Amino acid sequence: MYFNHYIWHFFKSHRVYNRYIIIMSLLVLSSCIEPFEGAVDSFEDVLVVNATITNENKKQEVLLSRSYRFEENITPAEENAQVMIQTDDGSQYIFEEVTPGKYVSTVAFAAEMNKNYTLMISTQGGKSYTSSSMQLPVQNTSIDNLYAERITNNDGIEGMGIFVDSFDPSGMSNYYRHEYIETFKVIAPYWSPFDIVVINEGVSTFGTATILREREERTCYGTNPSRTITVGSTLALSEDRLDRYNVRFIDRDNYILTHRYSVLVRQYVQNPEAFSYYETLRGLSQNSGNVFSEDQPGFLAGNIFSLDDPGENIAGFFEVATVDEKRIFFDYEDFFPGEEAPSYIADCIPFSPSTEGGLGERDLLNLIYADAVRYYAPGLVVQKRCGDCTVLGSNMVPDFWIE
Repeated sequence: MYFNHYIWHFFKSHRVYNRYIIIMSLLVLSSCIEPFEGAVDSFEDVLVVNATITNENKKQEVLLSRSYRFEENITPAEENAQVMIQTDDGSQYIFEEVTPGKYVSTVAFAAEMNKNYTLMISTQGGKSYTSSSMQLPVQNTSIDNLYAERITNNDGIEGMGIFVDSFDPSGMSNYYRHEYIETFKVIAPYWSPFDIVVINEGVSTFGTATILREREERTCYGTNPSRTITVGSTLALSEDRLDRYNVRFIDRDNYILTHRYSVLVRQYVQNPEAFSYYETLRGLSQNSGNVFSEDQPGFLAGNIFSLDDPGENIAGFFEVATVDEKRIFFDYEDFFPGEEAPSYIADCIPFSPSTEGGLGERDLLNLIYADAVRYYAPGLVVQKRCGDCTVLGSNMVPDFWIE
């Protein structure tokens, strides 16, 4: 399952308001600036559409959600909509909702050259929307080489760069977008084969026991989709070539590099309209450090329109793109032989919570009830993510994984 994670997360994380997209940082930064406690009075309920149809023969996806208020943290899915893609030769592809807000075509299909594709949406509330007609820009694209190098970036930080080489001898591609999904092995550093459970607790007595764990919690596999927008054009170059094009940088101290790392990179060739939209979206996300600056962005309109109200705002874009993908693996030792591996994501120090107090007051028991700790040794526990890797990933080995 692949889709544009960054556009999805952009509209998921950036609340859409009456005239502006108020862009809030995804990171909590420490500073001496007093927190702003004001309120945003004007809110507009906006449909958010994320849809990219590709030349891959597969069941294609369309994601629908709604904007939400500044103080809310849950993105409402747009459920029970009717979604269809229609071509200028009369073909129709119906989409069905498989999970709230996620619509998948009932049959597999691939976008073809010289066909116009139009997205059509009817919501449960009786509103109808359509997109501009879009075409596949080129028949094929190819990632000629995907590779990793130990580098120092422009900020003087050492780490791993992920690079792409690509060349279109026809000179017809020109507009590129890249996204990635990275997967990495996580090994819980303070794992024990045993766990601790509460047998009973009374006013003056209690009992605990250690038992063998029932599932794999030592080795897991974490997954992160790209959260940034990477677009580039070769129009100003002498050739339609991407040479050592950087799509990802990872600080050498990032724990995801500690063991084995893999990244799947997808290269999209876009048409000029889609490229312009994503380039603008990238600018908004990069310039979001001060949401009260004078350079506030207006509503970012895409290519989707209301059939009922020409003045209605709809967020998102319907794109038809050509795609290719490649995957690589590497270990930390491959590039940093004999050097100290990155620290774990948490400071893992075994500790002994108090067992003193009456019913409901014993720290150890309360931590066990809250599923906040894992057994390490007699009388010692560790915070959950130090002894249980499932906090950071899945304990199932991915199908594509190679040791």
